[in-house]
Amino acid sequence: MSVNAHADAVASIDRWLKVSKQTQTLGAVARAFVDDVRNDANIKKWSRVNVEQILPFRTETPRLLLVVRAGALFLPILLTWLALSQVIGPFALFLQNQQASANFLWFWQTNPGDTFAEVWKLSHVALTDAAILAFLTVLAMRISWWETSRAERSEHAYAQMLSALEFYFVSARES
Repeated sequence: MSVNAHADAVASIDRWLKVSKQTQTLGAVARAFVDDVRNDANIKKWSRVNVEQILPFRTETPRLLLVVRAGALFLPILLTWLALSQVIGPFALFLQNQQASANFLWFWQTNPGDTFAEVWKLSHVALTDAAILAFLTVLAMRISWWETSRAERSEHAYAQMLSALEFYFVSARES
């Protein structure tokens, strides 16, 4: 059996475990498999098993970013409805006391008589909504890029590991 085949198999397993972040989460059988390959022990036995069942393909997902994106999707709607709730009361009073035919959007933007806080003005709410939507767009692109690059790296490391192990096991079966 080739010394290089053993070294390549060990290095590829280590690389895969690091990339897939499974180093600390291996089950008992997978841990025994990895330890035996590292120690060049029980190789004839392991050469007859399906490596893909012992060390399945796993990729990491950006869970926190996905939760943030999912939660933040409704922020513009929430902000807009909160602003509306702050402006509707003063608008109703304005209609009763000042001008019965006033336009709501005009009232919301101009805030005659400073009847509601400046933060609830239409232009401020619209700008904040736009900033949140821009953030969500960048976050969605970042998540997609992260998932794609992570998947490519994982697939490459996994394929390298399977190839190195197959070569190592073929060498063991032939000796």
